[in-house]
Amino acid sequence: MSPRVSVLIPAYNEAFFREALASARAQAYDAFEVVVCDDSPGSAIEQWSTADHDPRVRYVRNAKRLGFEGNFTECLHEARGDLVKFLNDDDRLLPGCVATLAGALDANPRVTLATSRRQVIDSQGAVHPDMPATSPVSYVSCVTPGFELGDLALANGLNLIGEPSTVMFRRKDVEIGADGIFTWQGKHYHCLADLALWLRLLARGDAYYSAATLSQYRVHAGQEQRTSAMGVDCILERLDLEEAAHDAGFLREPHMRRVALSRIEALATTWTARAKLDPSQSRQLYDMCATIAGMLGSLPL
Repeated sequence: MSPRVSVLIPAYNEAFFREALASARAQAYDAFEVVVCDDSPGSAIEQWSTADHDPRVRYVRNAKRLGFEGNFTECLHEARGDLVKFLNDDDRLLPGCVATLAGALDANPRVTLATSRRQVIDSQGAVHPDMPATSPVSYVSCVTPGFELGDLALANGLNLIGEPSTVMFRRKDVEIGADGIFTWQGKHYHCLADLALWLRLLARGDAYYSAATLSQYRVHAGQEQRTSAMGVDCILERLDLEEAAHDAGFLREPHMRRVALSRIEALATTWTARAKLDPSQSRQLYDMCATIAGMLGSLPL
């Protein structure tokens, strides 16, 4: 019998993989598979994936290194379930995650994205206080229009929806283009890849939010987003994402778009003042601020 849900692990980093895999296998749900697409140079991930001969776990060794977007895309190609959720190889799911989110999607045909509150953990697995992005969207579980949740994230400049490990969606609702699942209007997203995918899903229907914590997002020193160059790229992606989202129907109220653009401008201005940026990076942010100023000037007050 085909699985109802596919939990997809685009694996590369061995450090926390066993914890991620164990949390997927521990789901309190009957009909699911765990697909591991291994992009790592070593053999440890393969050994851990196959050691217990769990029939629910399907291991795939990529024939060549696919990289970030390529490995996520390969995972989605490999999925057999109607419902899918990614699990980053350094995050963890709580036991009721799959059952809760799958139940919400099954009960609400108009819902195209199901998400939840998540916890922040460190390299040792200790729980930390919420960051701004992980603050609860609601203190009660609810269904909300997709455009409203997308506008909330864009206006606040925060991914309040969650990392790849947080969200579940229907496989049929994601069109996989030739360039990969994180490419939108010809732009490849990396830092904001998850949010770019969530907005595409939210433009198609409603969102379900579980007020219960269902996943854990690990923050650790090895994450790529913590480099200075990556920080600049993230800021530059924000304007591209805002424009793509507006074209898709988000931020239709001028005051909401003004708030979203002003947040990007303020962030870019702050980073421009950082002494460690090289001249080309500073110029990129300066030019972006000039573009945003022109866009703000064209919006009605």
